[in-house]
Amino acid sequence: MLEFARPLLNILQIKQVNSTDLIWRLHCRVTVYLLLLASLLLSARQYFGNPIDCVVGSGTVTASTMNEFCWIMGTYISSDPNFGNVLSSPVLDSTDLVKINAKIGHVPENERSYQKYYQWVVFILALQACMFSLPNFLWKAWEAGRLQSLCDGLTTPIVPDQWKQTRKKQLISYLVADFPRLHRTYFLRYCFCTLLNFCNVLLNIALVNVIFSGFWSNYHPAVKALLSFDFPSWSRYNSQVFPKIAKCDFHFIGPSGSKQNRDGLCLLPLNVVNEKIFAFIWVWFLALLVVSLMNLLFWVVVLCSKSFRLWLLTAPLYPIRTKVMVRALDGQGIGKWFLLFQLCRNLNPMVSRELLQSVAKAKDNGRKPYRLSKGGEPDFYTDPEGFDEEGV
Repeated sequence: MLEFARPLLNILQIKQVNSTDLIWRLHCRVTVYLLLLASLLLSARQYFGNPIDCVVGSGTVTASTMNEFCWIMGTYISSDPNFGNVLSSPVLDSTDLVKINAKIGHVPENERSYQKYYQWVVFILALQACMFSLPNFLWKAWEAGRLQSLCDGLTTPIVPDQWKQTRKKQLISYLVADFPRLHRTYFLRYCFCTLLNFCNVLLNIALVNVIFSGFWSNYHPAVKALLSFDFPSWSRYNSQVFPKIAKCDFHFIGPSGSKQNRDGLCLLPLNVVNEKIFAFIWVWFLALLVVSLMNLLFWVVVLCSKSFRLWLLTAPLYPIRTKVMVRALDGQGIGKWFLLFQLCRNLNPMVSRELLQSVAKAKDNGRKPYRLSKGGEPDFYTDPEGFDEEGV
């Protein structure tokens, strides 16, 4: 049934090497997947039928014409928040009525609330998915697989044999060498994309709010009723934003040249799905905004506190000594710290400890960094002078 969602599964594949954190992946992977899945669901007509179906009665206007007209021009309901109660009548018993949450009869122009967003919802969700993908696209282009090449083969629980031979010398040589501008740019680009993730949430909240005319305040009672399992109130409140039944007027010129109006009552099946999708979006975006703000504050503390940065490196590699970490970072800027932080998040902990201990010993012995290649990048295959077989 959900074969159309299979191409999206690669977004959620677990990778052995990740150059981003959990909050980042909530933005650029989970949120993108959910938005694209919602967009595909709304475009799958075979599961939900026609997006609109209007009852017009007998006359010269066909049902198909009325459906297309109302889909393009939009429908309307009464803006009265109590419109679900107008069907009560002193003449008829309430059990003879079907409450459909739509005001039957003439609705004055100044009381009408129009819905013209139906044909745009799929595109809006797809646009939001693209917006959330942008920071990840920029970071992947800037990162260019650097971390993957450094961690290749060293993320498994068992330390590979080749670590004792060639890779250890290569990584130690790369980390002992001093490239402050290169590493600082790497870190600043990551911070920029993190800030862009936070701004993305704000921008998407504003976008939904504009399209649905005050969505975050108008839909709050409906979400509150849903979370408290008050389903009658949930149905009443969400029908003001996503009505299941609405009205539509088709004005045309009759045979005698006079203006005529065909009144239609339209069923909107897609709003059964829309109401649930946007109830989830209401909660998800606000939760994402909170965790993004906390993540932003985390990186502000990282920028401001050298001791906090040292703790972030030392804590996962216990029982490594703090003075070893201090020697490994001695004279290095925040860019080199970020590179080591990225490596330690992905490498086998035993490899990380041995690597940092070797870097600290190399610093103590005053090892000179190896030469650069012609392009200015580190030459991985230049054996740094003075390293023994164990790389220390």
